[in-house]
Amino acid sequence: MLNQIKRVAHNNTPRWVVLIIDLLLATFSFGVASLITDVFTFTNFTITDYLFPLLIVSAIRFLAFILTKSYTGIIKYTSTQDAVRIFFAVAASTLVILTVEGLYFTASGSHLLKPSFIVIDAFILVFLMSAFRISFKLLYTQYAPFKNGMAQKSVIIYGAGEAGIIAKRSFERNTKYSRKVIAFLDDNLKLQGKSVEGVKIHNSDTNLEKFIVDNTNIELVIAINEIAVFRKKRIIEKCLRHNIVVKTIPPVSAWINGEFNPQSITVVRIQDLLEREPIKLNKSNINKELKGQVILITGAAGSIGSEIARQCLTFGPKLLVLLDQAETPLYEIENELNKHANLEIVLANVCNTSRLERVFKHFEPAYVFHAAAYKHVPLMEENPYEAINTNVFGTQNLANLAVKYRAKKFVFVSTDKAVNPTNIMGASKRIAEIYVQSLNAKLHLESDKHTLFVTTRFGNVLGSNGSVIPLFKKQIEQGGPITVTHPEVTRFFMTIPEACQLVLEAGVMGHGGEIYIFDMGESVKIIDLAHKMIRLSGFEVGKDIQIKFTGLRPGEKLKEELLNDKENTIGTHNPKIMVAKMPEYNYLEANELIAELYKQKDNLKNRHLVKTMKSIVPEYISNNSIYEALDKDFIDS
Repeated sequence: MLNQIKRVAHNNTPRWVVLIIDLLLATFSFGVASLITDVFTFTNFTITDYLFPLLIVSAIRFLAFILTKSYTGIIKYTSTQDAVRIFFAVAASTLVILTVEGLYFTASGSHLLKPSFIVIDAFILVFLMSAFRISFKLLYTQYAPFKNGMAQKSVIIYGAGEAGIIAKRSFERNTKYSRKVIAFLDDNLKLQGKSVEGVKIHNSDTNLEKFIVDNTNIELVIAINEIAVFRKKRIIEKCLRHNIVVKTIPPVSAWINGEFNPQSITVVRIQDLLEREPIKLNKSNINKELKGQVILITGAAGSIGSEIARQCLTFGPKLLVLLDQAETPLYEIENELNKHANLEIVLANVCNTSRLERVFKHFEPAYVFHAAAYKHVPLMEENPYEAINTNVFGTQNLANLAVKYRAKKFVFVSTDKAVNPTNIMGASKRIAEIYVQSLNAKLHLESDKHTLFVTTRFGNVLGSNGSVIPLFKKQIEQGGPITVTHPEVTRFFMTIPEACQLVLEAGVMGHGGEIYIFDMGESVKIIDLAHKMIRLSGFEVGKDIQIKFTGLRPGEKLKEELLNDKENTIGTHNPKIMVAKMPEYNYLEANELIAELYKQKDNLKNRHLVKTMKSIVPEYISNNSIYEALDKDFIDS
């Protein structure tokens, strides 16, 4: 018997069955109304006296049900819309019945059915039809989650607003996920203690821990699109401590055809735990600078370059020139942004001076955002020539051409690894910083109107190509282990959109020669990051996924820095952007040093290249690298 009920609850009831049930309910309501009103006296009563009005009423009800399609709704998903259909069907048919009764009375002088009977019958029928659908819905909600023997998982919804209610209804409608909402949590004191569709709303601060402890096989869904970052973090951290899966619903703008689907619910990402309060940009200033301008972005197919491109497009440039040497990623960003007519794609290497010259001559960019670079530390330790060629000489090529073709501003995207560098990648970016700074100082002395060179410097960006988070994600998907180089390694993190927003604002506010550093927040232990990613994936550390320490990679630091000992900062109007006070280099001296490096670039012995880099950047001290011996040579000398 129970299995039959389960099957009935799970399956959609055919429309014709619903129609027949509605007609039977109409017949029953007719009988109940007749008893209540005593419209039929049982003296001299014949079956014809009863059946004739019943047939008339039933026929009219039937036509009304057909015309209003009151039977077509899926009753296990009964909603207010279905209730409205029932009301209109019964109301319309009742008006017709009253009209027929009026005509009959006029013609015969006697009542077919008294008006009071007709009205009472209508009210009873509305009640019965609604009760039938609600009862079936409750039956479905109760038994449907047991389809295929699945255990029902309890869900707590954080947020009792519209999004939370819609999420609850979606869970109830979708048996695939076998979810039962047991509680709402909300910060709104006015809502706490009340109920929504039979589910009580609780205080989020006092009851979250209780629900977590008292329930097994539970998950929490955050159904608030605009929630304070600190609160979201606190909720997630609390759930992670108890191995509770936390999920979020997408913003309303991402719902398909305005409808929410449980399939679109996503597990909370590690980015949500590292997220900070949204950045407030001075968009009017950015718009004033970039609107109607030709903008060149190098490294446009990379994580940073592509996001700069997306954000630049929102400010209405005259033309956006996307330059990169990576064919496939460049093709992908073209496909993503090809709806914009003001877009040009250039496949080129920043080391190819003649090719770059043709690009500058043809497009004459007013703004250059230079994000092209080799950035992988261990790989560059093994290939110093490529690091120097792209990061130093590539930057030099672009900077010189920006001056030659009178670009208004050149924004160089650097890295925190340029601060007290311990590796070739960081040292190469520091040399590039030195060149653009010294070039700006030289131009400033020569003229008031010249290309302004601005440098931006920030740490790791979440989810960028080759970064630790995609690596950890892949390792978790493969069942582990997660590889961490050292238990004490820490890094600064920033989201890609956030980093690019600050690049744009810093680039716009710069007057030339500045090195802007961004507020990266608190540094994060990579081991803590690994633990949280494992838990967010629904696994236990050490049981499901192991963590393995592999030792520091060549050139890797334990802790990244945004400033060296000789630098300090000056604030700007944006509290997240500061100017680093740096020692200035004479252009002739810097150019001479880089020229010496250029002479060495074809030297097959990497030690000579690295030694020259160390002479340009004295603070470059190798770490965990074969080039540590060169530092000893410098000290001994």
